[in-house]
Amino acid sequence: QWPTITVGVDSVMGARRLASATVGARRQLHVLVEIDPGNGRTGVIGPEAAVDVAEAARTSALVVDGVFSHGGHAYHPAAWASAGADEVRTLTEAAEALEAAGFEVPVVSAGSTPTFLSAATGRVTEMRAGTYVLGDRQQWLIGAIPGEGCAAAVAATVVSVFSDRVVLDCGAKSLTKDRAPWIEGHGLIPAYPDLVIERLSDYHAVTRTPDGAARPKLHQVVAVIPNHICPVVDLNDTFLATRASAAPEVWSVDARGRSA
Repeated sequence: QWPTITVGVDSVMGARRLASATVGARRQLHVLVEIDPGNGRTGVIGPEAAVDVAEAARTSALVVDGVFSHGGHAYHPAAWASAGADEVRTLTEAAEALEAAGFEVPVVSAGSTPTFLSAATGRVTEMRAGTYVLGDRQQWLIGAIPGEGCAAAVAATVVSVFSDRVVLDCGAKSLTKDRAPWIEGHGLIPAYPDLVIERLSDYHAVTRTPDGAARPKLHQVVAVIPNHICPVVDLNDTFLATRASAAPEVWSVDARGRSA
């Protein structure tokens, strides 16, 4: 049996284009109307606009399952509570408007790791907390997870040591250059927290090493907690999964190279 495919839509034209792309398909396409909870990226603003999109989807023979949002404006220190409240409020308003227009709304979906607790209430039926699976430095710093919740690290080898810096072999093609403006450095070295990864080239990470700070030795392997784990996973074919009670396993990244 084929799985149900659900697509997000946030405009009347988008609904019509989705419908035209499914002409001749054996099954109807399911859609969720995307609501902007204040993130300012995608999604309709206001319940009336949500109804307009849902009506366009229904008249185009698409199946409207409900509404969803992404509370991406929670990606700042101490913003998770207010962003979660925004998701719940805007999703509830949109769901009620769709029901008043004759739609059934079985799915009310909120989603971002910072709001995985603050938005899991009221009408919300599911949370899409993707980064929560592995965690990263950004989630730790904004208080979405504890430090021990960072389950993934990049293993890097020290390739050069100088009086003012240490160079690792994990550059932009390992850590990525994704760095929020309120975060210092391109990752954290837990064993040497005073070292700041201040520069990345393709294959090298250059750390600033303050006077008197502990530093690793040449050829030593250190763990680096990435700022943002999502693109890091996307850059690798496999990663090593370890547990205290079992032998390490190599897990493949099935979606590798399929971002587009």
